[in-house]
Amino acid sequence: MASGAYRQDRQDRQVRQDSVYPCPFSEPGLILPLMKIPVTLICGFLGAGKSTFISRIVAEHPEIRFGLVLNEFGDVKLESKIVEAGDNEIAELPNGCMCCVVRDDLVKTIEGLLAVGKNIGHILLEASGLSDPVPIAAAFILNDLDGRLHFDSIVCVVDTLNYLDSIEDFAIAVQQLEFADFILLNKLELAGPEAAARVRKFILSRKRDARILSLDADFPTSLVTEGARYDHEDLAALENGQLGEGGYCSGHGGRHAHVESYFHKTEKPLDLERFSAFLDVLPRSVVRAKGFLRFSDPRTEESKYILQYVGGRPLLAAKPWKNGEERLSAMIFIGKDFDAEALRLSLQDCEA
Repeated sequence: MASGAYRQDRQDRQVRQDSVYPCPFSEPGLILPLMKIPVTLICGFLGAGKSTFISRIVAEHPEIRFGLVLNEFGDVKLESKIVEAGDNEIAELPNGCMCCVVRDDLVKTIEGLLAVGKNIGHILLEASGLSDPVPIAAAFILNDLDGRLHFDSIVCVVDTLNYLDSIEDFAIAVQQLEFADFILLNKLELAGPEAAARVRKFILSRKRDARILSLDADFPTSLVTEGARYDHEDLAALENGQLGEGGYCSGHGGRHAHVESYFHKTEKPLDLERFSAFLDVLPRSVVRAKGFLRFSDPRTEESKYILQYVGGRPLLAAKPWKNGEERLSAMIFIGKDFDAEALRLSLQDCEA
């Protein structure tokens, strides 16, 4: 979008004629329009790369103060330690799945984010990998906080390497595509061009008008921050039950039937060799794991290790502990029909 056209579009969609305020740095009596804050929903199946994408958006746009809404599991903040938020504002939803949060609670979370008075310019919602985007988007389409918010777009991130395997067991991976304003193919270098072509073909078979882009080093994150004028009235109608039977919002049990998760936390350091061996024999029924780890090796004592496990591929990345940060290990395992008790015992055996 040309810069001039973007500025006009921004004015057209953000200005509300009955919302004005005096600017203290302008001429006396001059009234300027109140700008609506755009809200972008980042969705995608487990391990697609949503957190990494959000970190990239934040890093590439230091001129914007973001409000980030993240899903958390249990009493330990995993996502907040994984996302590189800088000095931007973070709000956590402890439910672990944003689409299962009561609509009023989700809106109240945003109200609390805005109440900190830090002049937030854009809100990014990171949906969990099992979340249905419909009720999340509808929460803000149906309640824009008295004109303060504008629900801007739904961005679906796709793990090109593992996507076609994921859809065999998890229908939500396909449902997340349906209302996406654009779809980003991630991990293209790992997947290769043939796999990418197969994923594109499948997506287009389910959504003929899909706008599919490559999430590579050249992808312009300004496509997210600049916003656009997408029509989401069909989402509001679907959430209100106006599009007939068979809608997505069938309650927590219907959305996540047969999906299991296990959250593990320990203050004891882990043995690196034993933990690596544990990852090597994780059952295939565990499709996703993530967290942060504390190892016993003296060479690692100043670093926490961020765990990302997707499609049988583990990745550990070191980050320095922050001053005053509690040094422990916490991780979440998600999948189908795995033995959580066996995982717990195996992780206990990894303790130094």
